[in-house]
Amino acid sequence: MARIPDTEIERLKAEVSLVRLIEADGIALSKQGKDYAACCPFHEETTPSLIVTPSKNLFHCFGCGVAGGPIDWLMKRRGISFRHATELLREGLPLAASAATVKHASVRTLPMPVAVDADDQAALGQVVDYYHASLKQSPEALAYLKTRGLDHPELIDTFRLGYANRTLGLRLPEKNRVAGAEVRGRLQRLGVYRDSGHEHFNGSLVV
Repeated sequence: MARIPDTEIERLKAEVSLVRLIEADGIALSKQGKDYAACCPFHEETTPSLIVTPSKNLFHCFGCGVAGGPIDWLMKRRGISFRHATELLREGLPLAASAATVKHASVRTLPMPVAVDADDQAALGQVVDYYHASLKQSPEALAYLKTRGLDHPELIDTFRLGYANRTLGLRLPEKNRVAGAEVRGRLQRLGVYRDSGHEHFNGSLVV
């Protein structure tokens, strides 16, 4: 699996407004000096013990001890992995955002690259399209192609070269849902997914 660069992780920690992220979850924050306070959603309480510090973009609950930044909040709140939380935040932010840009916290479900009603041929085509787009958006994958003399844009587009970076599964419905079970089952039958549920071409250049 392609490792998310530390610089990208630090960018998300700095640019995603934790206050807006928490408010987007429907949690009312009350001003408390330079900080904000709210009832912690991770344990039962009637007196606010969750403190959010905008200057550091961090939260800490003095009741249950949970703490962290935007990525930690999303992981805890939604019960998802670090990778999934990071991808969600990356999708919700303009990639070219700068420090002067207004902070965002629009977190949405990642768009599904494979249609539930697609037949086998169409599903494979959609997977190829997704891996192809992943490669063109990955500096690491493009750098690897350059070392092999395969970095010409026309060559990449003509042969639909792609990069399986293990993010396809993050965009599919969970397997305990009807749509998720159907799509994942089809991809497994087509050889895209292994019996273990992992992508067959993890970390591979796909031709």
